[in-house]
Amino acid sequence: MDKFRTIISAPEYPFSISHSSKVVLLGSCFAQNIGDLLLEAKLSTSVNPFGILFNPFSVMNALERMLNNRPYLESELIEVSDHFVSLDHHGRFNQRTAAATLQGINEELENGRQRLLEADVVFITLGSAWVYHHKTMDHTVANCHKIPNKEFEKRLLSFQDVHLILRHIPAFFAAKKMTANIVFTVSPVRHWKDGPIQNQRSKSILNTAIHEVVDEFDSCHYFPSYEFMIDDLRDYRFYGADMLHPSAPAIDYVWEKFQDSFFSDETRIICKEVQAVVEASKHRPMDPESNSFQRFVRKQLDLIDGLEVKFPQLDMAEERALFESYRM
Repeated sequence: MDKFRTIISAPEYPFSISHSSKVVLLGSCFAQNIGDLLLEAKLSTSVNPFGILFNPFSVMNALERMLNNRPYLESELIEVSDHFVSLDHHGRFNQRTAAATLQGINEELENGRQRLLEADVVFITLGSAWVYHHKTMDHTVANCHKIPNKEFEKRLLSFQDVHLILRHIPAFFAAKKMTANIVFTVSPVRHWKDGPIQNQRSKSILNTAIHEVVDEFDSCHYFPSYEFMIDDLRDYRFYGADMLHPSAPAIDYVWEKFQDSFFSDETRIICKEVQAVVEASKHRPMDPESNSFQRFVRKQLDLIDGLEVKFPQLDMAEERALFESYRM
């Protein structure tokens, strides 16, 4: 016996992603993890303009608010623990005044809208079919913001619910004259507070509904991040300390599979060259005025010059500014 794992090959797609592509990612932790890696590789990427979202309803709600250009109003906020919060958003938007919360939310909404309208590919990662409905606001929420459980009603979206929500997304994009490919994924993170059985029910509903939509619409596709984690990396050493979230090596593995699926050879070469400069920018010198470090700085600025000449679409302004600040 010479095989001790079930290895899943990276699927092929009828399109690719390059540094000329415009990418938007929405949803659960996979969207955030892969989005951060795309940003570090200097691809044109927008990640979670509403913050991390878990359920299909909240993802669809975010898309509708952005694409229909419906900014939030103060009446849609509630005050929780001296902060004004939106039940449609992650806690990173919470501020002590309603005006500050609204400013952050609506700036991101407008930026997200522009990025969606320009997008070549939109990744949507779903984490759970369980939803919480706020009784007083009569609204299914994206985040409970530590509000007492008694104020919510919890329920599991049915397959029919999720299928109806998801099939509306490509139709909605077409109505907005958007031509972006849509790639669905299911988050491998276990929602353990729902219990193992209810977590599996939830994931099954999401997966089945996604594949129904993928089969129905040519613009829709599926990336098996869930299967890479559950069936390929089938070992607790690939989980973090909580035994629920993927570890750094697991994220790196899925990132490699992502690149195999979506990147051309040229894009991968650019990413490696960019990564070398990004890693160099994390170096903190003991003696910034030393000749050796000044040579290092000049070398990095030369590399940035070369990259921007070869690939004008790259934005290395952050790294350039950092190295320029070290020059003597």
